[in-house]
Amino acid sequence: MIVEYLQTVLVRIEAAKIDEALRPQGLLEELEEHRGFLEEQPGFQDLSLARSINRDGNILLIVETRWQDDDSLVYYETHEPNVMGILNQHQDLVIPDSLQVLDMEALTPKVSAARVRTATDRLALPVLVPFGTLAFILLVVYGLSRVYLELPGDTATGLAAGIALGILAMAWFLSTRPIISGMQVGFMAVVVAGVLAGGAIYAVVDDDDGAEGDGQNGVSEPTPGAGGGTGRSLVTMGDNFFEFEGERTPVIEVAAGEAVTWDLSHNGQAVHNMHIAGTDNEYGVDFCDVGGEEPCSDPDIFTAGQSGTITFQFDEPGTFIFRCDFHAQEMTGEVRVR
Repeated sequence: MIVEYLQTVLVRIEAAKIDEALRPQGLLEELEEHRGFLEEQPGFQDLSLARSINRDGNILLIVETRWQDDDSLVYYETHEPNVMGILNQHQDLVIPDSLQVLDMEALTPKVSAARVRTATDRLALPVLVPFGTLAFILLVVYGLSRVYLELPGDTATGLAAGIALGILAMAWFLSTRPIISGMQVGFMAVVVAGVLAGGAIYAVVDDDDGAEGDGQNGVSEPTPGAGGGTGRSLVTMGDNFFEFEGERTPVIEVAAGEAVTWDLSHNGQAVHNMHIAGTDNEYGVDFCDVGGEEPCSDPDIFTAGQSGTITFQFDEPGTFIFRCDFHAQEMTGEVRVR
């Protein structure tokens, strides 16, 4: 047996005002247009209108709505627009004291559309909710991380505050409504997913544009005369990349046997340093020290806006790697000794 919850509204309309009720934009047409609103409500099943002519000539109008569960019906009855609200706007047509509202349960043994819908919902939720939740969490984590890394500190802070306020607003909206329609949930999910996906795509494209050089894999071609005997060179540090003459992940050429000093400037927000591998092209320590065996920036920890230098010398030609010890996998470059 299937249980449906019914609200049946009975009201009498004066015979002399029947034409007014039936005219365009009249009571009956407004009730029929109310069906579109009802179809958006959770738990709604059907709306039916019936009328009968009594012996005294007055019309008995019967408006019946069917609901999947009692909570949906109660929520509909206590929030407008609803059938009662529409009838109250047409009090001039209604015979006084003729309005009746009946809440009932209907039992039916047949397989209805409601039953098919319920079975589908019960099967779909256990399957879709875990995968959907996992995909949403991964999108949030990836999208926000890429966006924050590409934004300046003040902008990233403001964006984080805005996102936090948005989450609180959605939580307030959900907590103040006992019943949320699928359309409302879908709309919020689409908005959030769109914002995160757009931000992630922007961050990836912006990062790829900045990392592309004249060579492959984002590595720039060597820059002649970028050290030893040609003056000081400026290497900037961002979040999270080294940049030299507009190229990220740079390959910088210097002369063998000459002491080289680079000026370093920190333009990002995270903590960085520069650590050049030793003559064996290996990092002997995880974090370099000023004055240690392996060339290290001075200071060995840069904070936002700080400047410094690094001095080194290689006597034999070759290619030597350097990195930021705090972002060793993504923040790298090469020194090419000629």
